[in-house]
Amino acid sequence: MITRRGLLAAGAGLAASTALAACSRESAPTSERDGTAIIKHAFGTTEVKAAPKRVVSAGYTGQDYLLALGIVPVAVTEWYGGFPFATWPWATDRLGGGTPEVLTLTDGLMIDKITSLKPDLIVAADAGLDQDTYSKLAGIAPTIAQSGRYAFFEPWKDQAKAIGQAVFKPTEMAAVVQAVDNKFSAAASAHTGFKDKKVIYLQGELLDGQAIAYRSGPRTGFLSGLGLLTPTELETYAKGDQLAQLPSDQLATVLAQADVLLWGTESDEQTAALKADPALTKLGPSLLDRSIFTSKELAGAINFSSPLSLTYVVDNLVPQLARILG
Repeated sequence: MITRRGLLAAGAGLAASTALAACSRESAPTSERDGTAIIKHAFGTTEVKAAPKRVVSAGYTGQDYLLALGIVPVAVTEWYGGFPFATWPWATDRLGGGTPEVLTLTDGLMIDKITSLKPDLIVAADAGLDQDTYSKLAGIAPTIAQSGRYAFFEPWKDQAKAIGQAVFKPTEMAAVVQAVDNKFSAAASAHTGFKDKKVIYLQGELLDGQAIAYRSGPRTGFLSGLGLLTPTELETYAKGDQLAQLPSDQLATVLAQADVLLWGTESDEQTAALKADPALTKLGPSLLDRSIFTSKELAGAINFSSPLSLTYVVDNLVPQLARILG
């Protein structure tokens, strides 16, 4: 069973699981030939001969990319959150009157269900496909797999490029990406006090007094867009490719390196438990003064790191950062 905690804890270590393929979207970009979209990925090349009309989003975040282009999938995949149609608040209005089927990856891809939907494109760049599963999907419809560098959580701009090409809307997708970049740039320009300030983004609970922080990857990339930095001191505590495991006896030293502590909490109960944890309370009240505790929606938006969710991040995180950094 694939769990959200397992995915978040694994971080970029999941990238290694797709090293079976040599190509990546950087070395083998999307292209077009004779009106056919060509997308290279971990398992070869997919050709899409015409703009699709029935798209299945088989990965955890693919629906956001499609909805950003005005395409309502016939099916979406639930990662977590429990929102109607597996669509989070930042994307709900993009559904219009659409009512996509909801799939899960709990016990693997729902091949029979996907077959019954008769898709003409399957977007699975964030589904952790292996060769066997890819072959099954490709037997149903042209399938967009991960690039070969990441099983899950491929950089959002890479996903955007591949998906935009596959649905015959590369220009529109480029505009979506640019709009997100512009939003981050505008926020950074409006808050010059953010520049080069250090932020540590941490998971929303301690485990035996230890904190898990993100050193790199999609859960820190958005910070640089705001002019913020992740402290290099986290490298000392590296766990896997993207995480840092901070032992309880080092918390005071490491957390002191940050101007802001961003905790990925997802409920009032989780926030209260974290604030009351002895491992943190003994560090003094100044820690809380420079802490931000996210809502479920904000934590989800950071986790999704999609064109739509990143816009939500700017709108909802920047005011909280400004409270601390000015």
